[in-house]
Amino acid sequence: MSHQTGIHASDELKDFLARARGGTIRIAKIVIRDEELVLGSYREPAKSWDKDYDHFLLPLLVAQEPCYILYRLDSQNAQGYEWIFIAWSPDQSPVREKMVYAATRATLKKEFGGGHIKDEMFGTVEEDLCFQGYLRHMSSCSSPAPLTVAEQELQRIKITEDKVVWDERRRLSNTPRGRAKVTMEFGLDKRHQTLTGLAFPLQEEAKRALQQLKQKRINYIQLKLDTEKETVELVHTNPTETRELPYRIPTDTPRYHFFIFKHSHQGQQQEALVFIYSMPGYSCSIKDRMLYSSCKNPLLDEVERDYRLDIAKKIEIDGGDGLTEEFLYEEVHPIEHTLKQVFAKPRGPGGKRGNKRLVKGAGENGEEI
Repeated sequence: MSHQTGIHASDELKDFLARARGGTIRIAKIVIRDEELVLGSYREPAKSWDKDYDHFLLPLLVAQEPCYILYRLDSQNAQGYEWIFIAWSPDQSPVREKMVYAATRATLKKEFGGGHIKDEMFGTVEEDLCFQGYLRHMSSCSSPAPLTVAEQELQRIKITEDKVVWDERRRLSNTPRGRAKVTMEFGLDKRHQTLTGLAFPLQEEAKRALQQLKQKRINYIQLKLDTEKETVELVHTNPTETRELPYRIPTDTPRYHFFIFKHSHQGQQQEALVFIYSMPGYSCSIKDRMLYSSCKNPLLDEVERDYRLDIAKKIEIDGGDGLTEEFLYEEVHPIEHTLKQVFAKPRGPGGKRGNKRLVKGAGENGEEI
């Protein structure tokens, strides 16, 4: 809050600050005397700002005497020259003076004009405010915030994944046209590029299996990616019951699964096609995780578009232990609303209430009334 101490700039200081903003002053020292902000001393430029810095600034830092220092840089912004606002508050100075200077700081900044101030520094020893101290201050302001161990690990994973994606894109761009299609999404400024999908073509046996699945001649398909041939290959179509499904999920490699889930719902037998993308955690390489993740959506689009298969539910898992009949049922038929028991308002006493009873009492003379 401005003017917390009731201390204002003197008229002479106001005139000086207006002249200083024009660029004729290199450094100015402002102090508080007799409950007023006044000019302590100033100097005009001699050389460049970095050459003048220590030579002009350090002699103004007096032990046990807090002060403000305005130091002009050679750079300019829309309002004129840019300045450094420095608050000097040595440890040996009286506590009351340090408190007064701290409370009056906003007043001086407002009087000078915040738009002219590029940087602010606070120091209690010369090492904080010397030229090397200013460079350290600038370096700390421009450096990113320190990362936690978890953030550092995520950063390493992100860098590795980006490298895998772009290496794969570069490799695919050299393959015959039609074997793989890389879809790129460009931002409006064409600086941001994201790999949105790799469309590996289906191998012939995989295509026939999908046709058989549509005709319900089979109830289960397992597919894999052949990264060398850049195709989606059929693994097998073994008949599978729901209780056998967990054992179809490999524990060491990713897979795509299509399964017709037969179940009873509201008293009727139903069938629902479920797509399962199994990725056994970080036991797989980053390249496999990226390729299977990128190929998944283009594969589903092709299955739904070209084979007219209606997928009721798409599930991603890291293991088959949880693929029970109850789990699949809840995924296919999620409970949308939880019914709450409504408690009725308690009824009043049963029967009709009788007429009011007239109670006879004794009058003043013992007569009944």
